[in-house]
Amino acid sequence: MDAEQAGTGAVVGNMDFDFSHFDLRLATELIVALAIGLLIGLDREWRKQDSDDHARIGIRTFGFMGLLGGLAGTLHSSLGPWVSPAALLALAILLISDRRANGKPGTALLTEDMTTLVAALVTALLGMLATTGAIELAVACAVIVVALLYAKPALHGMVSKLTEAELKATVRFLVISLVILPVLPDQGYGPYQALNPRSTWLMVVMISAMSFIGYFAIRALGAAIGVLATGFFGGMVSSTATTMTFAKLASETPAHGRMLAAGAILANAIMAARVVILAAILAPPLAMALALTLGLATATAAGFVAFIWYRSRRGKVGAETITFANPFELGQAIKFALLLAVILVLERFLSDKFGATGLYVLAGISGLADVDAITLSVARGVEGGGDLTGPVIAILLAVASNTLVKGSFILRAGGAFAGWSLAALAAMTVAAALGVGLHLVSL
Repeated sequence: MDAEQAGTGAVVGNMDFDFSHFDLRLATELIVALAIGLLIGLDREWRKQDSDDHARIGIRTFGFMGLLGGLAGTLHSSLGPWVSPAALLALAILLISDRRANGKPGTALLTEDMTTLVAALVTALLGMLATTGAIELAVACAVIVVALLYAKPALHGMVSKLTEAELKATVRFLVISLVILPVLPDQGYGPYQALNPRSTWLMVVMISAMSFIGYFAIRALGAAIGVLATGFFGGMVSSTATTMTFAKLASETPAHGRMLAAGAILANAIMAARVVILAAILAPPLAMALALTLGLATATAAGFVAFIWYRSRRGKVGAETITFANPFELGQAIKFALLLAVILVLERFLSDKFGATGLYVLAGISGLADVDAITLSVARGVEGGGDLTGPVIAILLAVASNTLVKGSFILRAGGAFAGWSLAALAAMTVAAALGVGLHLVSL
């Protein structure tokens, strides 16, 4: 044996393995690969306690599988690209053979067994990923895997409660956001180059996403926890629709008018906050300019809600169920896209021909139906900076005209609901006017 062979290095064929020093990075990656296996195996081991099948793969075996993946990823550069797929293939063969050997002859793999097999292969792959320089990504994926394994009852229960209409709506939402949006061209078309298909459709996706969140929150929580939750999440979907719903309930059950008014007021507070959030996504300076005015209006509404809730904390709204139709339909998304496109073109035309006056007229008209469209349109126009006076006035005019429309619904309901709701809307208007004054003084 010569000096080279007697040392810490070794030569096998044309491959040189150098173990002459301790590689801290490599050791760390292998430890992480092992930890990933132990983490995922923790759930499988825990579930063995509630099962008669004690032959299931547990935490130790998952730890070995994570380490196997880490070793395969480490040896990839030295032994060749065949090491990783060979290790995965060998692991898959062992797992399937073991499951069939422990199962009943002639029967297919159980669902839980299949989940364990897939989790085992994922564990090995994440071990490989950890040893290829993507430790953070591997750990994050491992946490997601554990969460999915642990959330099995909740996920199954959630899916079983979905109606056919909700499932269709979910698929449609995924189509407009993950299929249609990426393929749309990102450039201007039409008059004034104002029509950008991707930007316009992105707004549709944003509004649909907010509606989706609000709808399923209401669906999960229900009206049993009170009108405040309905007002909060309903305001995310549509403050106008929420106000109309509460007004209808108040006209049918006048005794609950004051508490229903709290829900309507909260929905309008959420609307004011939503305008600032939408502006912040596209134009942070515009959001800062709106924050004081709409923030004071939101705080005023919150004060009314807190006072009404304090006065009525021992009362009950009743057994009425407050429900919303599915907020996402393809027709609604297309209508919003058309509305936004028309507003974009009209905004450029009126601003070009009549300056700020044309934009104000447009804001007042569009606010009768929707606040989000004019907010998004104006925010897009100030992405690059510039004078914010016109955009701020336009958005506030849209909010004011939208408030007038909701006021007409409230008046028709009458009773305590109308009294409290109109008082809150009036106070919000005064607070917003105060915010405008303070903003002008600070300039």
